[in-house]
Amino acid sequence: MAGLRLFDFTHQLLELSMRVRGARHEVLSANIANADTPGFRPKDLDFESVIRTAMDLDDRPISRERQMDEILSGPLGFEAAVYEPSTGGQSHGEERFDGNRVSLDRQIALLNENALSYEANLTLFSRTLAKLRYVISDGRS
Repeated sequence: MAGLRLFDFTHQLLELSMRVRGARHEVLSANIANADTPGFRPKDLDFESVIRTAMDLDDRPISRERQMDEILSGPLGFEAAVYEPSTGGQSHGEERFDGNRVSLDRQIALLNENALSYEANLTLFSRTLAKLRYVISDGRS
């Protein structure tokens, strides 16, 4: 059947969220790796911006599941959402003479926060797969 779908919009949104969280993990990891690089400026990925942009691609009269299929089938273009966070005039740690603005403590905190969000998404997705497995096995464990 053409209308039969294994995964609904919620599952697709969880997948998109995990992909964006994975990309943010790479950006934050690069910041940590360059903590001693002179002149390096930390970057971040705006999670909400990527999700919002992905959901507002166009106003075509197609289902949101179909739109999400199109989003997930191609590259997501995270580059546009990567930015240099401003410090708001505040210093995060010691002033550095080499021009590097990476605060290891802040980057590790952001990385841990991102990892927890990714893990929460993964847990939700795993539970839905476990329910599907249960249904397929006719309720036998």
